[in-house]
Amino acid sequence: MMASETCGVGRRDMYKTFRVKNFRCFKDLQINDLGRVNLIAGKNNTGKTALMEAMYLHTKPLSPHVLIDLQSTRGLAVSQDFLPRFWKQFFNQMNSSDPMEISASGTEPLQCHELRVTEFGNTSGNFQTSEQLYSDLVSRGKVGTDAHAVMSSIDKFLHFELVTDGEESPSVFYFRDPWSYKNSDVEQNSFFIPVQGRPSKQEVASQLSQLEIDGTLSELIKTLQILEPDLSDLRLLSPDGEMIIWALLKGQSLPVRLMGEGMNQICHLALTLITNPNCIAFIDEIENGIHYSVQTKVWEAIGQMARELDIQVFATTHSLEMIRAAYRSFKECGALEDLRLHRLDRDADTGDIEAVTYNRRGLEALATFDFDFEVRG
Repeated sequence: MMASETCGVGRRDMYKTFRVKNFRCFKDLQINDLGRVNLIAGKNNTGKTALMEAMYLHTKPLSPHVLIDLQSTRGLAVSQDFLPRFWKQFFNQMNSSDPMEISASGTEPLQCHELRVTEFGNTSGNFQTSEQLYSDLVSRGKVGTDAHAVMSSIDKFLHFELVTDGEESPSVFYFRDPWSYKNSDVEQNSFFIPVQGRPSKQEVASQLSQLEIDGTLSELIKTLQILEPDLSDLRLLSPDGEMIIWALLKGQSLPVRLMGEGMNQICHLALTLITNPNCIAFIDEIENGIHYSVQTKVWEAIGQMARELDIQVFATTHSLEMIRAAYRSFKECGALEDLRLHRLDRDADTGDIEAVTYNRRGLEALATFDFDFEVRG
């Protein structure tokens, strides 16, 4: 799981629109009317995960290491010998001759962020860009008297540019992994949970300890009680030499690991959400490991945390049952205005991917027809 701490630029407004061009499988995709909780559905190979990757990159626009992080979540190694071969995989049809453009607007009327990623060759003859690259290397102590030798060793590089409400941030250049620095000044608090994204025992222990320190452990207990009403307390214990979470149920202690996959999944998700308030959460294949019988309660817990912690959630799903469960849960809570369903479809003639968004009215109309539309590949 990739997660971030709260960074220099706090995020108080939600994404309302999003556009991605020349990224992964997207030639040009526009999504409007984003909500607090967004389900992304569609057949296989319609770009559900790729859409969240583009959004996650947009939250950390001047931190090139995110490209490597995203590749690793797909189980792909990154060769350090020729990085351009690696980063071309993020361009549509591996065509890096056109820039990658990712833009979004928020709930604030004038807020708009646009990230532009361009590949340059060191012999491209762009004097201004070469000067920017040289200045960037000098400012970060990467070159000194050997500046010309370093510059001549660079074959290709990526140029990251971010414009916010018409104001451009300092550019970032990426061409060598050890120099894939972070730029937290413009990062938003966000995390990405891949399909196989269960945190390590050390991460769980650290997160629960942080809740104890912050006095917010009761928030986690309240969330888990939605799935297990008899749960009254949680403790981080180490009877066998490893720190794990134990739950108190009707006076009996039991490791949370033994309480079912659904409980474990929501426990790990809740830990991450509660320790990262005011963030954007990206969850791939949210139904993974969660039995259909508890999916409505899982959505109740997610919706409650999203509202109380001011979190915007994006989650992919292949599951029609998960979509139905989300609808039932948000309707019962009187919070259908918070829920959006975005279906991605590939045009049979052009191969381009388009998005259709269902808000409250659309979801209620679909419910009338019992959600008889295909989401599985």
